[in-house]
Amino acid sequence: MTRNKYDIINRIIKKYNYQNYLEIGVRHPGGNFNLINIDHKDGVDPVPLGPEINYPVSSDDFFDFIKGHDEIKYDIIFIDGLHLHHQVSKDIQNSLNHLEENGTIIIHDCNPITKDRQVEEYVIGKPWNGTTWKGWVEYRCKRDDLEMFVIDADEGCGIIRKGNQNIWKKDKYNNCIKYSYLDENRNELLNLISFEEFLKWVE
Repeated sequence: MTRNKYDIINRIIKKYNYQNYLEIGVRHPGGNFNLINIDHKDGVDPVPLGPEINYPVSSDDFFDFIKGHDEIKYDIIFIDGLHLHHQVSKDIQNSLNHLEENGTIIIHDCNPITKDRQVEEYVIGKPWNGTTWKGWVEYRCKRDDLEMFVIDADEGCGIIRKGNQNIWKKDKYNNCIKYSYLDENRNELLNLISFEEFLKWVE
């Protein structure tokens, strides 16, 4: 049984019978994009490494391009672009603006297991999650109109759906985005679930 991002995405597509998919940050299409089983796929990446990427632009430019077109919505959106807090936060909000009512957002790299993995600067050859997790935690702390949890698989796959949640109020937000705080409160802060728990949810 695989426990990677495309398996998670495909299981959610099957659960809800989704038709339209958007991937932000495709990079190598063979690593994920080409493995997604769905009728319609759009790929966004400013440095396209394959003809499958039909929007060779940054995510900001893509969302600016479709701004005002409220009819453009997706069932499922996978965010794996620039792994920095400010960009992930923007990508989440823009994705929510173009998400179907029963849609799902999946965010990669939400569970860095060491402090070195969540630095802002990427070093070639070293594992890197960036500060993606901070963008995810921002919504966990501030938006009670969402359902959120992180699957403990493939670097942490964060799930966001429209719904409701008890926002994290146990400390000040600025403390919540410190790695030491994440390390001490990982399970509760991320609302972390196992892959086996995900399988039960998706069934």
